[in-house]
Amino acid sequence: MGRNDILRTIKDAEATAEETVRSAKDKAAKILSEARVSASDALNTGKKDADSSAQAAIQTARDAAAGDAAVVQKDGSENVDSINSSAESNRDAAVQSVIDTILS
Repeated sequence: MGRNDILRTIKDAEATAEETVRSAKDKAAKILSEARVSASDALNTGKKDADSSAQAAIQTARDAAAGDAAVVQKDGSENVDSINSSAESNRDAAVQSVIDTILS
């Protein structure tokens, strides 16, 4: 093997090595890009799941609050009805008391 053959073999080996390095860099960039996409998808999925859970919790709280409000409203209505009924039954006595006070 002559000097030219050795130099050519070295150049061929260098070219092959450069191609191998370039190919490895391309593969590494592709793997990194795919990992970023995968991480982004996982993040978006996690956010959607968290939003759904939060909305469900909010709706549950609203439903519970609406139920409590209905109970309070019912109790309040019953109290108002009781006060109105009591006021009506005492009205005649109150009117008579005012008349008696004026006439005496």
